[in-house]
Amino acid sequence: MMLQIAPDRIDTAVHEPDPGVGAHIPVTELLGHTSVPMYRTLDGVVIATALDRPERAIPGHWFPGERLVFQRTAAAAVQDLIAALRSEDLADEMANAFTRDNPAFAARTGIAGWQKAAGCALVLALGALLLTGGLPVIALIIGVLFCGAILIKVGLALAATGARPRVPAAELSDDELPTYTVLIPAYHEADVIGDTVRCVADLDYPKDKLEILVLVERRDEETISAIRAVDPPEHVRIVLLPPGLPQTKPRSCNLGLLLARGELLVIFDAEDRPERGQLRTVAGHFAATDERLACVQAKLNFYNARRNVLTRLFSVEYSFWFDAMLVGMDRLRLPIPLGGTSNHLRTDVLRRVGGWDAWNVTEDADLGIRLASAGYRVEIGDSTTWEECPDRPWNWIKQRTRWLKGYLLTLLVHTRQPVSALRRFGVVGMAFLLAVVGGTPAAFMLWPFALGLALSGDPAARAAAAAMGGSALILSAAMLVSAFRRRLPWPVSILVPCYWLLHAFAGWRGLVQLVRAPYTWEKTSHRQETRQETRQSARQTQWPQPAAEPEGARFDRTSETFTRT
Repeated sequence: MMLQIAPDRIDTAVHEPDPGVGAHIPVTELLGHTSVPMYRTLDGVVIATALDRPERAIPGHWFPGERLVFQRTAAAAVQDLIAALRSEDLADEMANAFTRDNPAFAARTGIAGWQKAAGCALVLALGALLLTGGLPVIALIIGVLFCGAILIKVGLALAATGARPRVPAAELSDDELPTYTVLIPAYHEADVIGDTVRCVADLDYPKDKLEILVLVERRDEETISAIRAVDPPEHVRIVLLPPGLPQTKPRSCNLGLLLARGELLVIFDAEDRPERGQLRTVAGHFAATDERLACVQAKLNFYNARRNVLTRLFSVEYSFWFDAMLVGMDRLRLPIPLGGTSNHLRTDVLRRVGGWDAWNVTEDADLGIRLASAGYRVEIGDSTTWEECPDRPWNWIKQRTRWLKGYLLTLLVHTRQPVSALRRFGVVGMAFLLAVVGGTPAAFMLWPFALGLALSGDPAARAAAAAMGGSALILSAAMLVSAFRRRLPWPVSILVPCYWLLHAFAGWRGLVQLVRAPYTWEKTSHRQETRQETRQSARQTQWPQPAAEPEGARFDRTSETFTRT
């Protein structure tokens, strides 16, 4: 064997890399060993590698009996070359590896025959009841389902208030901190991605232990240009995704997972603004607990909460979900359907459970449920990430359609084999899965029926409508309390029952899509805020960094003023 040193670059001046040389080696092995065969010469097979002792680490079955010449270079350069040479294999791995390795948990496997039959039987039964004067029975079913789902949410929020204190997070020195990979999937996000890259690059974490991968489609030139325009530091890297279907966020994240070198890994969306100390806080959280903790979910809320009535209502809803409900699930050790961003995960555990399902449109919720079924825990962290809330109704409806459709799809996936699911989750966990993952979209879809039941002449129907209305008022009051504690515009909580009509429309739309286009991903578009609105949000919601800073200045997060540098 021979070893040549070529720091930080791959020498392709003499020979172009030959894709056929290492075509027999699985692309995951190449990435796992951070090495790629380039070409053959008279001296032997030239392999670009980032390993310090490649002669000991390269598997013998790669090129049995042949002489190997190692050209050592930077890991990022090796990974980029693998992506260029094995683009189709990599695209297939990103999209389909989870389905191949975990068919029982894969959305693409489809809905079970018994589930389709049960759905048809339910529709026929309800139709027969309606035609035979069974309105009281239908009203009872609707009332019980709706009120049960609502009261469980309130119960979870109450569980959070009386929770036992968690072990304090460990305070780690820079030397003790683990390595961290940050994934930022971005698609057509030129308006916001530059500010996000600046914000994430400035997180309070040792730069030599921080790897930031911005995952961008190759043809998305506007987003790529916007990232380069902010002149990101060396620990920020643009990763160009090989083309392929499905064009979804989890597919992008699967490539990030294949490339990740951090012990911990977190996802931030393209418009996110995490609190500056979030990585340190979460690393301390992991250090203070045991290896069964697989994920810490940061809390989420919106920096444009006061833009209009829709954003105010959405911020109230988020406050209740992340500050109350999820904390209650955490304390009761129930499965937690993750939010789509600020999921901090142990990288080895994430790989062990297969990464993300590229065909599930709520890959986050699905991952949280899978972690629970594998015996791992998810806990809620003490840091907040601020996002941009959709401020236009149609954009909001498309996002919520995807979420509710994904919840239904996730429920169907994890109950496809009910006996096996019962063994994995237990009776309590299974009941929770049905009540929250299934009950959330079901309650929204049933809410409009409250008005119809109230207007009917049947006493039982009116009683069901009254119970639904009472439950809605109780939940609105609970949401008001959460919003007040977060210093959000809490008076708007009185409009929550009206806001649920939008959820109902999105829920029924999601159900139709579940039948006709289960894997369709409707993207949420984002737009950059004005500086004035951003600074106002920073003062009112304690968001740590504005969207833009004057040239030659830095924003002081304590005094909320600009300081010359």
